[in-house]
Formats: sequence, C-alpha cells, structure tokens
Amino acid sequence: MPPAAVANPMDALAEALYPVLEQMRGRQYGTGYKHDASGTPQVAGYTHGPGGVLSFPGVDPDVFHTIVGNKGILGQIPTKGSLYTNPTYYTITGVQGTSGSEKNYVCADAPTAGLMKACLLTSVFGRYERATPELEINRLGALVDRADPMDLRLWGSPIHTSGPFASPPHSPANPADLLRNEVSRKFWELNVAMHRLLNQQLWTGNPVNNTGGGGYKELTGLQLLVNTGYNDAETAQACPSLDSDLKNFNYRRIDAAGNGTLLVDAISTMYHFVKDLADRTGMMPVRWVFAMRAELFWEITKVWPCSYLTYRCQVTGNEQVQINAADQVRFRDEMRAGSYLLIDGERVEVVLDDGIPEATNTTNANVTSGCFASDIYLLPMSVIGGQSSLYLEYFEYSNPSITDALGNLVLGRIEGAFLVWPRQTNQCVVWQEKIEPRLVLRTPWLAGRLQNVQYCPLQHTREPFPTDPYFVDGGRISRSGPSFADIWEV
Repeated sequence: MPPAAVANPMDALAEALYPVLEQMRGRQYGTGYKHDASGTPQVAGYTHGPGGVLSFPGVDPDVFHTIVGNKGILGQIPTKGSLYTNPTYYTITGVQGTSGSEKNYVCADAPTAGLMKACLLTSVFGRYERATPELEINRLGALVDRADPMDLRLWGSPIHTSGPFASPPHSPANPADLLRNEVSRKFWELNVAMHRLLNQQLWTGNPVNNTGGGGYKELTGLQLLVNTGYNDAETAQACPSLDSDLKNFNYRRIDAAGNGTLLVDAISTMYHFVKDLADRTGMMPVRWVFAMRAELFWEITKVWPCSYLTYRCQVTGNEQVQINAADQVRFRDEMRAGSYLLIDGERVEVVLDDGIPEATNTTNANVTSGCFASDIYLLPMSVIGGQSSLYLEYFEYSNPSITDALGNLVLGRIEGAFLVWPRQTNQCVVWQEKIEPRLVLRTPWLAGRLQNVQYCPLQHTREPFPTDPYFVDGGRISRSGPSFADIWEV
C-alpha cells in the first residue's frame, strides 16, 4: 500500500517516488528481474589483467587473425524496419477465361470477360537472441602490470557491417579499442555469433522449429521461399503461378562424362524460363544472382567452358568439333575473377554463400565418399529496374512506445535492428541482445533452384561455423596469471 497523503513536504516527495521505488524493487534497472545474472562471472575470457589472453608482456603490437569470415548474400539484401507482425501481400495471379458464346446477331450480348484472381501471402518475424559471458564490472580495465600490452591493433575482420549490422555497436566490424576495452571485445564476440547465426538462418530458417514458449522463433528461409506449393494465406487455395522453378540434378557428379552438358542445359533452361516469365509479366529489367557454395562454383567453372562452347553441337559422321584450350582457360579464369556464369551471352552474377547447406556421405547416402552436394539458387534481387523483390525486415524497436518505455528506464537501448539490455546481480553483468528479422521474397515465380548437385573438389576450403566439419581454430581463451612468492604464503 502506498503511504497516505500528508502535509509534510518530505513525505509528499516519498509519495511521489513510491511508484518508481516499487518498480526498482521488483526489477533491476527496469529491464530484467533482479538477480537474473548468476553472480558467478567467468574467470577466463578477459583480454588484459590476471589471466588475460592478450596480457603477455613485450608482445608485438600488430595482431592478425585466422577467423574465417562467413561470406554470403546477407550483406547484399536490403534491410528495413517494420512494425507489422503479420503483413499480407497481394499478387495478381491471373484473369479468368471469357464466358459465354459468340453472338449470332448484331444486337445480341457479347461473351463476358473473366474476373481477376489474386493470391494472398504472409510472412512472420523470427526471434534470435545472444548474450555475452558474465563479467565482473570491477574486473574490467585491470592490468597485470606496466608490461601488460595496451598498444595492440587488429588487422582484418571476419564480419561485414552492412544490413542489420550497419549500426553501433555492430559497426565498425573492427573497433579501434577492441583489444583494449573488455566491453568492446564482448560486443564484437556477440556480433560474430549473431552474424554466423543469421547467415545460416537466411537459408534454413523454418518456423516449425519455433519453441513452444515463443522465446526462439525462426524466419522463413530461402529453402522454403524458393519452392513450390504456394497457397493463399487466408483460404489455403493453391496458387501455382507463384511457384518457383525447381529442378533436380539427382546427385550427378558435375565432373563425370556428359554431366557438364546436362548442367549447362539445366541452368540455362532455368534462367531462360524465369527470364521469359519476367518479360511476359512486365517485370524486366530484373537483377538476378546465382547463389551457391564456393567449392561448387570452383568446380562448375572447370567444366563450364568446354560444355558451354560445345553445348548442343550437331555433328554427323566423322566430323569433329575443335575447342581452343587457351580460350577455355581464359573463359574459366574470367568467370572466376568476375564471379559470374555466362548464359546465352549474358554474365549472370554469382554470390558465394557459406550458409547454404552442404551434404556429405556422412549425412546423405546419395553423396559419394569424398564428395559434396548442395543446391544452386537463382534469386531475383530486384525487378522493374530497382524495386526490391528480396529483402530483410526487422521489428522496428525505435518506435514511440518502446523508446518511451526505455526513456523511463536506467539501462537498455536500441542499436539499429537490435534491442540490447543488461542482466545484472550486484557488480556481475551480462549483456543480451535480440533481433526479430523477416525475410520476404515478393516474386518467388522469378526464382529457381537446381537441387542436389554433386561436386568433388580436390580440397575443401575452411568453413566459418564452429559446427562445420572443416572449421578449425586453436589457441587459448586465457593465460596463467601472475604467481609470486608473497609474505602471506611464507
């Protein structure tokens, strides 16, 4: 019960502060339940001070890294905020055929034109959260001694700063004080974790994996969006005109005899199909990109020049087709350097993406031992000369309601697409962040996918995700602290 009103000015002040004190009593800083940090901060994971991983004295100030950055389409997709949790999108799918018979007499009624048909689509937000390890605030900034190096500088960064990572603390990717400021380092580590997560979820996200309590939700990834089986969101009526062009390479090895020609045929036909459809539906010009694994593109460029140059050659009897080897090598090198495939004389951009799932003989019996299999995507990035057709949205935390709420709290802030808040017990603190993204493909009928393409590189490249079979790191997360003979130990 709040105290009764009294004439004493100090009591009046106490009465005015009562609601605020009640809120602070139940919540720490108004952003999380009190004591929601464990109170047992990590011992390892600090940069400097006792046990700091970079506290070795006399070390050279230039620091390089071997962290393999995850490259992909995430940095090319336009990103914007939205307040709509369940948006709907109309697509005009057709006009019915004419009804009625042709008239006999000049004054008779003519056949009736058909009615327009439309399909309603929708999309949902995902929900992803990551947190820093628990830190002890009064441990931050500690140095072992004067030899603890504070002039370190990192060269290079494994993450980019576009899309949802364009705003602080998610940019720049390599903060100037990263190797000196413990908090900057923790947010940098948090950025790496979130960047890896979203890079994979763009492809594999599926809302069926959502947790029952709503704490974790997945966006609708490209494996679902570039697909067949589109239905009206309200009536579940089939909308086949929205379906993407799906083809199956059936785990054929692209380096096997004759399969190079089949590959050129499949990809060229897919591109011709969606391009013709774009032209007939008035969507041109369209910016298409092929998205595939780096190893797959490398292997495709080995067979593409010869297969492309001899594709559909008609020979009879003892006739021979001669291909200049130098032309093939130049053809291959130009595609690799420019990251494109030549189709019908057009250079179609290729985006290399580590997030596309890759099967091995261990995960799929259809794959030959030592080989790999994955899909090739053809994605319409924009239509009609620049209208985005594939884009990423995030829930707009910087709306008046949330900003007003945060304005009445001590801690908790909005950083672009992310909401960041602390969990604290006394001087022990954890920072947690959340993003609610949604991937939208407005023109799925202009997208294609060639499934189950098998390739056998001589060597697989390093991979960026810790759960990948070709991920490697090494080193330590801490170093032994100082150990001196002290008077209390005698």
